[in-house]
Amino acid sequence: MAHGSIRRFFAGCIVLLLAFCARTVHAQTPSFSSGEELFRTGKYSDAIPYLEKSIEAGENPKAYIYLALCYQQQKDYEKGLAVLERGMDAPGTNKKIIAFDAGNLAFAMGNYSAAENWYSIAIAADASYAAPVLNRANTRLKEGKYEDSRADYVNYLGLDPETPQGNSIKTLISMLTQQIENEEKAEAIRVEQERKQKEEEQRVAAERARLEQEEAARRKKLLEDVASSLQDAASENMSAGAEGTVDYGYESELE
Repeated sequence: MAHGSIRRFFAGCIVLLLAFCARTVHAQTPSFSSGEELFRTGKYSDAIPYLEKSIEAGENPKAYIYLALCYQQQKDYEKGLAVLERGMDAPGTNKKIIAFDAGNLAFAMGNYSAAENWYSIAIAADASYAAPVLNRANTRLKEGKYEDSRADYVNYLGLDPETPQGNSIKTLISMLTQQIENEEKAEAIRVEQERKQKEEEQRVAAERARLEQEEAARRKKLLEDVASSLQDAASENMSAGAEGTVDYGYESELE
C-alpha cells in the first residue's frame, strides 16, 4: 500500500472515531444537560429524575452534586446526603465539594458530629479550601468545642482575610477567648473545691475512726471492769461459805 493510501486510511479511521465519540457523548449527556438546566432555573423537582438518570448512565460526575442540591432545596436532607455518600465512591467526582456539601446537609439535620467529620474530610482534601473551615468552626461552636472552634475561626481569617464577615468573626473570636478563660477559671474552682471536699471527707473519716476506736476502747474497759467486779464477787462468796459453819452449841457425846 502506498504511503499516501496509508495516510488516507488512518485519516479516515480518525474521522470515524471522532464521529463515534461525538455520537457517544451526545447519547450520554442529554439527561445531565436537561437536569443541569432545570436546576439552574430553580425547577428542582423537575431536575431530579434527569439527574438520577444521568448518574445511572455515568454521564457526568457533577450530577451527584446537582442532585444532592436539589434534595437540599426540597429539605429532603437524608436523600441528598445519601446521594453524596454514593458520590464519594464514584470515579471523577470532586471529593472536597462533595464532602463540603455533605457537611452542610448533616448540619441542617442537626447531626453536628457527622457535619464536623464531613468538613474535616473536605479540609483534608484541600487545606486552602476556606469554606469548610468556617462551617466547621460554626459546627464546633454548636458542639461546645470552644477552643477548636476558635482555632478554626482564626484559621479561616488567615485563608480569607478579605472576607466581609471579618469583623463579626473577630468579635466572635474575642467572645470565645473570654468564654474559654471563664471556663478555665470555673474548672480551677471546681478542682479546688473537689480537693477541699476530699480533704474534708478524709478528715471526717479519720475523726470518725478515732471516735470509733475510743468508743471501742471505752466499751472494752467497761466490759473488763464488769468482768472484774464479777470475779471479785465470786471470790467473796467462796470465802463467806467457808467461814459461815453452823455451831450447834453442844459437845459430842463421845467426849
